[in-house]
Amino acid sequence: MTKDSTIKPLPIILFSILAMMNGLAAFVLGVITLLGSKFLFTADGVGPNRIAISDLFGVFAPQTGWIMFAIGLVFISVGYGLFTFRNLARLAVFYAFALLATATVIAVGWGVYQGEWGVVIGGVLKIAVEIAVCVYLSTSIVRKAFSI
Repeated sequence: MTKDSTIKPLPIILFSILAMMNGLAAFVLGVITLLGSKFLFTADGVGPNRIAISDLFGVFAPQTGWIMFAIGLVFISVGYGLFTFRNLARLAVFYAFALLATATVIAVGWGVYQGEWGVVIGGVLKIAVEIAVCVYLSTSIVRKAFSI
């Protein structure tokens, strides 16, 4: 059986396309920021707690363009790897989601300690999705699609 004759799981294809689209958006934002745009440095939104996207990078805020550029390249690369069923891409997504789930457990603990129940509820839902993705990537059908 050749790689082309195996069943390619539709969720993987859709996830890979979304990852590449997300990566393209981050890449373009990084490039326009490096070319002088202040879009990522401008607070936007509604309400009193508006912050610029660059503020999320803390002391690395001046390097926002390069950070977005790099994030874009990583997302495009991993998305393409998933689209072409490269096992390294599957493992990268698996371990990234496992790490995110672990970090989210810490955030949920902080939410419980601080009485921030929105963080707790959102975190529990996020953990459920992250675990579901890890379990899906570990199923025999998905592993087989990536191994051939």
